[in-house]
Amino acid sequence: MSMRQQKKKDSAPMPSTGAGLMRYFDEELPGRKISANGTLIFTAVLIAFVILLNSPANPFK
Repeated sequence: MSMRQQKKKDSAPMPSTGAGLMRYFDEELPGRKISANGTLIFTAVLIAFVILLNSPANPFK
């Protein structure tokens, strides 16, 4: 048996896709849900905080 045939036999099958796109969110899992806007706002606040801490006007120095 060639190496290529053995590799195909040992590997698991790929998950099925719809129109070339993988579907990651098929299940609803328990836990806190964060909207896309909440994620963007949190990221902007975090970036502003890091810039403030690295600026010469750092209030914590």
